[in-house]
Amino acid sequence: MRDENLKKISGLADRTVADTTTANILLCYTLEQIGEPIDSELLYDIAVSSGIINYFTFQEALQIMEETEVVNVVLQKNGEKCYSITEKGLESAQRLQHLAGKSYRERIIRTASVALKRHKNEEQVKVSYEPISQGCHLHVKMLDHQLTLLELTLFTPDEYQAKLLGEKILTNPSALYHDVMQAVMPKEEN
Repeated sequence: MRDENLKKISGLADRTVADTTTANILLCYTLEQIGEPIDSELLYDIAVSSGIINYFTFQEALQIMEETEVVNVVLQKNGEKCYSITEKGLESAQRLQHLAGKSYRERIIRTASVALKRHKNEEQVKVSYEPISQGCHLHVKMLDHQLTLLELTLFTPDEYQAKLLGEKILTNPSALYHDVMQAVMPKEEN
């Protein structure tokens, strides 16, 4: 009996949002909290790839949000949609946020924060992987507009570990740059 109850509780804790109304509220809340337009791929990564909202629910929620004009949709040059919240959506997000569980709201905002940071870093940090016979090379190139700040190749025992390092670097590339500079610059002695 105890194991059965624990199984039910854990199943509830791991659930993705499958209710369109809750998904609409979470997406409006996310757009409101971020405060800037988000392209559809990034919004998908935040909501679906992270396991917060079910894929089909996400698609239906976006369609409803477009039809009810709680979001502005701008078509980018590459044909991808970019979403921003309207006044109507902002009002809905503020008025109805309590209907979406606090844990979902906190989780989607944490996920959005990391995804936005990573997305911005990807524009100036290029990470690639080159499998080799003994492991994998992780190539990192940090740019500041057209200027190359750092170019580095690291050996890892396998591609899995290279990708883990690559993700960490994309999450906080300035930490890598800082640590490299600290390692090669002599410290002044008193």
